[in-house]
Order: sequence, then structure tokens, then C-alpha cells
Amino acid sequence: MGLFDFLKFKKKGIESQLFFSESYLMEITALAEVYYLQNNHDYSIVKKKLENEGLDEFQCNHIVERLKWSVAKKVNEFQNELDSGNIEEIKIIPNPEHQKGNVSQDQIARYIGFGAFQMDRGYFDNALELFDKAIELSDKETLAYANKGTLYKRKGDNDKALHFYNKALEIEPNHVQILENKMDLLFEMLNESNEIEFIDTIKTILKNDSNHPEALIYIIQFYLKENDIENALISVKKLFTGYHGENTVITLLLEIFHKLPEDKALNEFEIFKENLKDDAKYQLQYCKGTYLMGIGRYDDATLEFEKMNQIQEFSWCYYQMAIIKNLQNKTEESLELLKKTFSLENELKEDAKQYNGLQNLWTNPTFIEITK
Repeated sequence: MGLFDFLKFKKKGIESQLFFSESYLMEITALAEVYYLQNNHDYSIVKKKLENEGLDEFQCNHIVERLKWSVAKKVNEFQNELDSGNIEEIKIIPNPEHQKGNVSQDQIARYIGFGAFQMDRGYFDNALELFDKAIELSDKETLAYANKGTLYKRKGDNDKALHFYNKALEIEPNHVQILENKMDLLFEMLNESNEIEFIDTIKTILKNDSNHPEALIYIIQFYLKENDIENALISVKKLFTGYHGENTVITLLLEIFHKLPEDKALNEFEIFKENLKDDAKYQLQYCKGTYLMGIGRYDDATLEFEKMNQIQEFSWCYYQMAIIKNLQNKTEESLELLKKTFSLENELKEDAKQYNGLQNLWTNPTFIEITK
């Protein structure tokens, strides 16, 4: 137990007598199935959703196991229908006796599930028939419309795909997964006429999930295009906090900091650092060193990389210092730093042999020897 673990809030969970009652178990398992269908069949997301409903660890695991049993049972039932001949070959034929008002929500969900099953196997016509049957039985089936959108996207009909994603979002305007699908589709179609819709979709995603990485990357690029540096800075800080190790994130952060006045940029590095965990602080310090290199403050940049190596040796810190020493015409120091770089990360030899900032060393005998 950690020193302060006893201070942590302990979830009490649902009172046992209520939790194990037949009516509650049926109700919470049905809710778990909804989460399962809405979140791309991801049990880990289902568990998080159940935690938000107040269940403790044991209770979440119990309901997830019940859900897995229920899903397996439906798969077996489907296989039995195939084996018995009720479903001819691969096509699933909608039951003509199923009419609006005389079927359960569970049966409608089965049509959608079977449709997704067929779509994933490339049987688009049958999948479409099943989605349409679900909509015929209930015209407010978000996932039926969303799946039709995905089906048409896979068929290459982007206009119809967008139409059905929008139909789904008319029913559930804040459904993040459908918004993601629409965002990806609009990005593929991106032109001047749909840019506003693309950005509005991104903003809606961020309204529902303020740390959504892909949406943050897109909105940052939009802000940069509009020269809205302040909002770009706010967004990139949010993105860097969760994804500081990603090259795209580092590139965006440096691009934004280079657009700030020098004093403000250096001040922002210090302000931002205070709110980060240690591993993110370390990465931010590397970004600061790289920024200082970019504005020609080589000695200050070297100092930042040296501080990092005192915390933990990092091949790229030595590599950047080697580049700096070469730019300062300190060839011997550069070569010594390159030796240290390659001892930590052998793969950087290939980068050094192609990096233009070291081109003057490519014919140097020591360089040739240490990059073998």
C-alpha cells in the first residue's frame, strides 16, 4: 500500500441485496449490452461505463461475465439457425411476421447485430436488408442508421454514408463513435464546401470528449490555418499532456511555440511544465532544447540537453548536442557525442548518414568508422 492510499475514495458499489436481485441483474446486464453495442464491442469500455453507474470492481466483473455469456448465447443461436437451414446459405432473411409494434427491442437489436455481422463479411446487400428491417420496426434506431453509413462508406458512396451518419446523429447528436466516423469520412472528402461541417463535427466531439486526440490534432491544424495561436496553444497543451511521446504532437507543439514571441514561448514552457507528470516534463524539456536550437540559442539548448542527461541519459539528447557542436564547427566534440549517441541507440547511425546538418562529416574518416 502506498503512503497515501488510505486517503483514496473507495467505491462502495451497489448494496448486495439489490445487486443480486433478479430484476436488477436483468436491468444492469441489458444496460451493459447497450454499452457493448454502442462502443464497438469493447468490454473494457463497458466496464468503465458500469463503474460510472456506481458498481464496484467485483460487480463490474460479474456483469461483464454475464454479458459475455449472453453474447456467446446469441452467437450460438445464430449458428444453430444457420445449421438448421432456417437461414439459407449465408443470407439472413428477415421474418415477415415481424411488424412494427409486435417485436421486442431485443429482436430489433438482433437485426442490427446480424446486419453488422454480414457487413463485416462483405455481404452488403443482405446487411442493408437487415438494417432496413430494423428501421422499419423502429425508425429511431441510431445504430441501424450509423451502420448503413459505414456500409455505404465501404462501398465508396461517401454522399450516402454522410447522409446516414447525419440521420443517426439526428437521434443521438452526441454519440462520439458516430461523430468519429463522420469526422473521418469528412476528412476523406475534405474540400472548401464541407470544411465548416468538418470543423463543427470536431468541435462537437471535443464538447463530449475534450481530450479526444484525433479531434485535437485536427482542431489545432485549423487554428494554425486561421492564425489563432492562442487557441492552438490551449489545445496543444491538452494534447501533449496525454500524448507527449507522439511525434505528431511534438511537431505541432514546436510549430506553435515557434509562432510565439520568444519571451512568451520560453515563459509558456515554464508555466506548462508545472502541471505535467515527470515523464511529460522530461519530454517537454527536450522540446524546449529543440526550440532553443531552432532559434539559434545553441549554448542554452545544450544546457537543457545536459540537464536531461543528468536525470536520465537519452540518445537523442546526445545526438542533438552533436549536431549543435557541428554547427559551431567543434568537430571533435561533435564526433565524441555521436559515439555516445550510437552506444545508446545504434539505429541512429543511419539517420546521421542522411541528416543534412551533419553532411560535412560524411567524408570524415572517424565519422565513417563510427557509423559502420
